Amino acid sequence: MDDLQFRRSIYADPKSRDEAMQEAIDGDPTKQQFVRDIEALDDKLAQAMKVPVPDDLYDKLILRQTLDSHRQQKRKNRIQLAMAASVAFALGLTFNFMQYSTPYSTLGEYALAHVYHEEGKFSNDDQVRVSLAALNDKMATFNGSFEQGFGELISAQFCPFQGVKSLHLVFQGKSSPVTVLIVPNHEELEFIEDFNDENFNGKTLLMHDNNVIVIGDKNEPIEQWQEDIKDNVSWSI
Repeated sequence: MDDLQFRRSIYADPKSRDEAMQEAIDGDPTKQQFVRDIEALDDKLAQAMKVPVPDDLYDKLILRQTLDSHRQQKRKNRIQLAMAASVAFALGLTFNFMQYSTPYSTLGEYALAHVYHEEGKFSNDDQVRVSLAALNDKMATFNGSFEQGFGELISAQFCPFQGVKSLHLVFQGKSSPVTVLIVPNHEELEFIEDFNDENFNGKTLLMHDNNVIVIGDKNEPIEQWQEDIKDNVSWSI
């Protein structure tokens, strides 16, 4: 057996002995020392592997796994929270854009859309009536007041009109409610005195930096309503 083959066999299995191997060892002191060195190293490695396993190793491994999982979940939650915040921010921008932008170009178009949005909310038979004092309390915001009542006022509420605080009045009409909108002068929407569609007629009158818009169905005398408002509303400077 040559020296290279001998060393490979000992490295592979220090305890291995066949007839040829034993003869090589017995006839060569150098090989005998080599075998003793490799066997000693093998014994040290075997002893090093005999490390006792701690009793709580299982619990420590489970705890470590739990902590790692918790850290990963926290990272996921932060990512999800950041994504949710980004989506909310984008939605907020979209909402603001939609709220303060409009496909309508004139006061009349926007007023009609406003009436359709409230359609079905009021009826000529509604029993709720707003007093003159309550009406003028809201009219004070626009530096105006009604001198006397000229109709049954069903509702008087502030509302946003293209992002501008306005007053939405609903009166009892001949067959259906009549809407009167008090809107501060609006530069973004074009002023049009007369407007209509297949269901409603409307008129707009500029009175002391406020657009007074009257809208009613085809049976309503819109011009008369407008004249009554002119005669019964006073404005302070």
